[in-house]
Amino acid sequence: MSPELRSFAMDLVESNMKELYMKSKDGWCREDKENEMQDVSSRYLVAFDKDVPVAMVHFQFVEEETMTSRDVEVAYCFEIQVVAGYQRRGIGAYLIGLLEIIGKTAQMEKVMLTVFKANKDAIKFYINQLHYIYDEISPCICLTRGRASRFDYEILSKSLS
Repeated sequence: MSPELRSFAMDLVESNMKELYMKSKDGWCREDKENEMQDVSSRYLVAFDKDVPVAMVHFQFVEEETMTSRDVEVAYCFEIQVVAGYQRRGIGAYLIGLLEIIGKTAQMEKVMLTVFKANKDAIKFYINQLHYIYDEISPCICLTRGRASRFDYEILSKSLS
């Protein structure tokens, strides 16, 4: 990815998510997020309006744990971000749909993502609009209520089979 697109992606994440990260238990560290986003296995989908980037998905193909002894191969969505003026136009849903197609083509078992519990609109978007479910390793599924409340995120997934 070009330095300009890398900068766009990082600035968009910071603009859209910094406040939620700051309220989370882990907090916000731009350097840590940049390192994550520049990992050699990172992949991106970027949407443009004419020549201007307006949205992006940051993902990786990874092996993820399950509640059984078997790990699964997944397309893990680390970030999906849309510029404020372009939100609620279907761009995010379109990009996630592309990620699902890419995951199927790469023979991944599912798409997974992490979402802050405080990000209620995102949770509704994934569950109601895109038909994601709480994954078996999400704190609300695999932990008792008291232990799950210690986590400020949930893990959602969608099977690709």
